[in-house]
This record gives sequence, C-alpha cells and structure tokens, in this order.
Amino acid sequence: MKEFKLKTELFFGTQAIHHLSTIDCSHVLVITDDFLAKSGMVAKMTQHLPQGVACHVYSNVKPDPSQELVDEGVEMICDVKPDLVISFGGGSCIDATKAILYFAHERGLKRPYFLAIPTTAGTGSEVTNFAIITRGPNKIALIDDFLAPDGALLEADFTRSVPPRITVDTGLDALSHALESYVSTEATPFSQALSVKVLRMIFEDLPVVYRDGMAMRNRARMMEAACAAGIAFTNAGLGINHSLAHALGGRFHVAHGRLIAILMPYVIAFHISDSTYAEPYNQLAHELGLQDAHALLEKIMLFLRELDVETSLSELSGIESAAFEKELVAMAEAAQHDRCTPTNVRYVSQQDLINIYRQAFHA
Repeated sequence: MKEFKLKTELFFGTQAIHHLSTIDCSHVLVITDDFLAKSGMVAKMTQHLPQGVACHVYSNVKPDPSQELVDEGVEMICDVKPDLVISFGGGSCIDATKAILYFAHERGLKRPYFLAIPTTAGTGSEVTNFAIITRGPNKIALIDDFLAPDGALLEADFTRSVPPRITVDTGLDALSHALESYVSTEATPFSQALSVKVLRMIFEDLPVVYRDGMAMRNRARMMEAACAAGIAFTNAGLGINHSLAHALGGRFHVAHGRLIAILMPYVIAFHISDSTYAEPYNQLAHELGLQDAHALLEKIMLFLRELDVETSLSELSGIESAAFEKELVAMAEAAQHDRCTPTNVRYVSQQDLINIYRQAFHA
C-alpha cells in the first residue's frame, strides 16, 4: 500500500502575510539568522502578529546548522515555552527549527504551533518531514512526520533581496527535488503530477528571476514551485544526487544547491546509461514534450549553462584536488548510507559513487 500526505496548511497569494494577525498566541519564538534579524526583515514580519504578544528572537542559525547550534536552541525554547514558533529564513533556519522542536519534545516540551515562513525559493522545507543537520563532517538527515510544520506562509516579498547566485542555487535545489522524486522507487501518480508541474514552472521562471530579482510574479511562482516540490519528495523520496551533495557539502561547505546542480548531469548520465533505469527519465521527458531521457539531459545541461553554473566541482573555490581525493572514500561511504539513497532509481555501489564524484570533479 502507498499513501500521499500533506500535514501542513498552506497560506499563499496576495498579502498572505496578513494571516499572522489571525493566529491565537501569547508567547512567540522566532528562529532566524543574524542577517535577517539585523536587516529589519524580522521586524517587518513580526509587526503583523497580534498586538500584545511577547516576541522572542533566536538569531544564531548558521548555514548547515550543527548539532551544537540545535542544542543551544533547545535550551532557549525550553526556557521561553512559546505557544507559537515561527521559523523565518531559508532552509537552514527551517531545518534548525525542526531539529530544535524535535529534541525539545524529547525533553518533555509540549509542541507549540509551528509556522514556517521561507525567505528563499528552493528547499521546500516548509512542508517536508525532513531536516538536515551537521554532526562533525557529516550531514545527517532526520526524517519524521513530527518535523513537518503545522503551517507554511509563502510571501514572495521576503525573497526580494535574495542575490542572483543564491536565487539560482535554491531554485536548482527545487528542480532536483522534482526530478529525483519523479524517478524515485516510491513515486506515485500524485507525486509525479506535482513534479511535472514544478519542472515546467522552474524551467520558465528561474531564468527570469535570475536576470531580474524584482520580477515578483515569477518569484511568487518559484516559491509555489519549491513548496510543491517539497510535497512531492516528502511523499516519494529523493536519490543519490542529494546523498552525494550531503556528503560533499558536509566536508567542503559549498552551497548545497550549487553542489546539487553540478552533480546533476553526472547522476542522470549514470542512471540512463542502463536502459532499464532510463525508462522513468524517458517517461518524464515525454511529459515535458521531449523525445527521450537523453533529450532531457541535454535540456538540463543547457539550462544550467544559461544560469552560469559551473560544469565541474574543480571549478569551485574551496575544493582542492588533494583534499577531495583524500575524502573520496569517506564521502562515498556516507552517501551510500544517506537517508536519500534507499529510494534512488538505481542500486549504487560505493565504487559507483566514487566514479560519479571523480567524473564530476575532473570533467
């Protein structure tokens, strides 16, 4: 038996931010990062809360949130005991909030209402039951229905100041969510329908917002696409594109979406090199009006070029050849045991993963 779930209420469209004024709450904890707190964005958001609420802000979230950061947040939330928690920021903020709530609940804290307000269009974390945290050199995927927010508020205005490169990185993360969930071993007609819609939107809208950050209609569509992709992969799972990026990003601290984008063509090429595993890609290609899996791969490669994405890992600053080779076996082992690997469309050995890494580095 299969199932399709959406636990999270969605609030989106024109002036979605006004939903905040309707929430019955008295003690609010906002979990965010230092930039959003100091830039005035948090104040711009919290002014819409009901009058008289006590509002606390935890703004220590960093990219790739560590277990230590989460533990610090657990201490604060157990002290504040809010009845509303708002995660305000990108995927790292939302993932950190999920982990903080998860571990605080283990300590006996009653779960407050959890509202996620993303400020990037990419991770879909506002509707997923996934959270990624960093323990030592490894990124660990937490997967539990408890992690899914109770509500998600999509307000495109909060993405207005996102720089072009980050806009691309987050958008391509969403594209990979749609692509991997479509070919996943746990895909269903319901998840695949969302994936196809997401891909069509991203192919149309991401180049627009890359060139013009003030194209707000397209920014709103990108937020909706990222959210829909999150719903798709929560129900269908992902694959080794994410597993490889998690293991690599945990060691070299390059933006997750950038790693996803560079690895993507090599992962697809590996899968479609065997006709058995090319079939779901052929099916997706037909849905998108393309001839076959090879035409889909060519479209994606041209799309990445249009968005000025590097073609190899070696082009990225911060990944030296000697350090990469030294970590290669450990990264492949971590990727093989990543929580995204079991639903990959094709079985992979550790050597397969090493080969993909090397191809992506030395291309």
